Amino acid sequence: MVRRMAFISDIHGNIEALRAVLNDIEEKGISTKDTYCLGDLVGYGPRPNEVIECMKEKEIQCILGNYDEAVGFFLPTCGCSIGSEIDRIRTKNSLSWTTEHTSDENKQFLRELEEQITVEVNGITILLTHGSPFSINDYVFEDDIEKQQDIVSEIVEDIIVFGHTHFPYYREVEGKLFINAGSVGRPKDGDNRACYCILEVDQDITANFFRVSYDVEAVAREIEDSELFDEFADVLRNGKVD
Repeated sequence: MVRRMAFISDIHGNIEALRAVLNDIEEKGISTKDTYCLGDLVGYGPRPNEVIECMKEKEIQCILGNYDEAVGFFLPTCGCSIGSEIDRIRTKNSLSWTTEHTSDENKQFLRELEEQITVEVNGITILLTHGSPFSINDYVFEDDIEKQQDIVSEIVEDIIVFGHTHFPYYREVEGKLFINAGSVGRPKDGDNRACYCILEVDQDITANFFRVSYDVEAVAREIEDSELFDEFADVLRNGKVD
C-alpha cells in the first residue's frame, strides 16, 4: 500500500505561506498525521506565535530547528552561517525581535521539540532532522558529496529528510536517499513561492517538490512595518538572499 507523507521546513514566522502550504497538502489528500515539520518555525518573519499555534492546533509533529533552539533557550546566536559583520547585525536583529515577540508558552513548546526522530513506513526507515545527523546547525548542500558520504557512514536509516539550507533537492548517495524539503516561508533558490515535499513510499520511492503561491507582498509589508530589517522583506519578494 502506498504511503504518502508531506514534509515542510523553515517556515520562519511566515503564517501566510504556512497556511497556503497546509491547504495544498490537504487538497492532495494527505492528513496532518502524515505531515512533518523539519524545524525553524520562527525567525525573520513577523508571525512566530501564529506559526507555533498553527502547529499545535493541527498537531503536526515538529523537529527542533536551530532558530527554534535559539529562541526557546534564549541563546545569544541562532547558529546560522555568519560570514560578515552585516550578517551578524542582521542575525542579531532577527533573533532579538523574534525572542521578544514569541510568548513564554510558545518558547516552552520550542524547548520541548526533539532534535531527531525516525519513522518507519512499509519497512523503510526515515530519519528526520533539521540540519544533519551531526548538528541542527549543519548545512548539507546538494553538491557536498563528501559530507553526504560521511552521513551515509553514520546513519542506519534508508532515507534522511532535512531542511536548513532552504534549497530543495533529492539525490541518492551510496544507497541512501537525501531529501531537502526546501523552505515554506523563506526560499533562497530564486523562486519566492513556498516549497514543500511529498514522499511516496511503496515498492518504489518517489519524492516530488511543490511550489505554492501566497500573498508575499502582504507579508513583506508587515515586516517593513515592524522593527525587523526591511531587507528581510526583500528576501521574500526575490526568493533569495542577495
